[in-house]
Amino acid sequence: MGGQPTEPDYSRTQMNLLATDRQDLEQVLASSLLRLRRQYPACQRLVLGVSGGLDSMVLLHACHRLLAQADLGQSQKQGQPAWPFAGLRVVHVNHGISTHAADWQVHCQAVCGELDIAFVAHQVTVTQMAGQGLEADARTARYAVFEQELAADEALLLAHHQDDQLETVMLRLLRAAGPRGLAGMPESRPLGAGMLWRPLLALPREQLESWAARHTVCWVEDDSNNDDRLSRNYLRQHIMPSLASHWPGWRQSVTRTAELGADADEILTEVAQRWLAILSPDSDRLNCASLLNLSAALQRLVIRHWLLRETGQTPGWRLVQRVQAELLGAGEDAQPEVNWQHWQLRRFADQLHLLEALEPVPPTPPEGYAWRPQGDGRLVARVLPGNGILRLYQASAGSAGDQAMRFPDGECVIRYRQGGEQCALPGRPRRALKKILQESAIPPWVRERTPLVYIDNKLAWIVGVGVCEGFQAVDEGAGWAVRWQMPSRQDHI
Repeated sequence: MGGQPTEPDYSRTQMNLLATDRQDLEQVLASSLLRLRRQYPACQRLVLGVSGGLDSMVLLHACHRLLAQADLGQSQKQGQPAWPFAGLRVVHVNHGISTHAADWQVHCQAVCGELDIAFVAHQVTVTQMAGQGLEADARTARYAVFEQELAADEALLLAHHQDDQLETVMLRLLRAAGPRGLAGMPESRPLGAGMLWRPLLALPREQLESWAARHTVCWVEDDSNNDDRLSRNYLRQHIMPSLASHWPGWRQSVTRTAELGADADEILTEVAQRWLAILSPDSDRLNCASLLNLSAALQRLVIRHWLLRETGQTPGWRLVQRVQAELLGAGEDAQPEVNWQHWQLRRFADQLHLLEALEPVPPTPPEGYAWRPQGDGRLVARVLPGNGILRLYQASAGSAGDQAMRFPDGECVIRYRQGGEQCALPGRPRRALKKILQESAIPPWVRERTPLVYIDNKLAWIVGVGVCEGFQAVDEGAGWAVRWQMPSRQDHI
């Protein structure tokens, strides 16, 4: 059906039948929006995600009708709450996948012009990611736009309905989802600075179709909806009709399963959060020794919610199993590592560490990286190629744990370990640098990229350890320290 707007095509019998008992879509929408306003008082304005398809065009027209009725003071007379929002605008995402994408954008913009609703379109490039299909990649790009668009006082409305929910639960069931997956799509969740809200989630698609027919809504048909090579389309076209013919009440059963899944997930989340407060006070670390005292099932629950909390992404079953087997089950001297997307999971000193995967440090020039003072004598931040930034800041001897350094007034150079280096910490004998780093609990993956500050060709400061003998600050209050901002999400060292 391509990119041309579709006129509704319903028989008179269908329209008469549906018109008698399906007049409540606007009431459902109005009640949902009023609930949104009560639950999130900060939400003052609405943003509609509109693709041009049936569902989003019904949502657009229904919102416009409610807004128009409120302006005329008719909503309360008709038993509907007054429009509780100060603004309404539309965001359209053009994925550029279909040859009709430009036509869909034009259609959405034209309808918004007719309704006098602000419209903005974003063109995105859908990048194929490993392990994801085209649909998932498009969704990722689309939600990135929505997240960028939303302000703190806005809620994004999406037109997902009951049929979408049923398809989502069924697909997740086939992919071996747990309670969170079987809960389907939530009615609301935080998104960017604002909120995402699905006001039509309780309504079947049939009800949206009948409303569109009565109000002569024009929409576009995505030609990919007929491609049953896509899992959701195959389910919609082949599996769901068969289920309905044999189990007439299957929709209610799956909906109840989603509700039970949501309840179970809420309880499990509360349990996981209590344990995380104990086992992960340092955010990106998880206490292995205490975690091993829990049952295997509870271990997996805590690991899953820890990764979700830190990355915003739900880890799959296989990943959680690998973390449990390869990291929790590793020997004390092992240095296990599990890679996940752009993250790395490692175990060190009875802690699970989550960190962004870093590229190796580029080869260092033999002379190292000079850290030269400016004209006024200050040492400004030094960018280390592929390894973050070093900054010098003032710190008294007492405040830095007696580790403050005198101002580096000689030739200052940054190098990395080459092997065989030795130095002495204040008041301690000279020892191998490797041993000092180990005793200072510097993780193995950090040691090889730990910046070493040399002054006049002598090791003066070891990042993460402190000052070396002979370079301590003489007067309290006149010392200096070096801070390293690693090229990752980790805190300064």
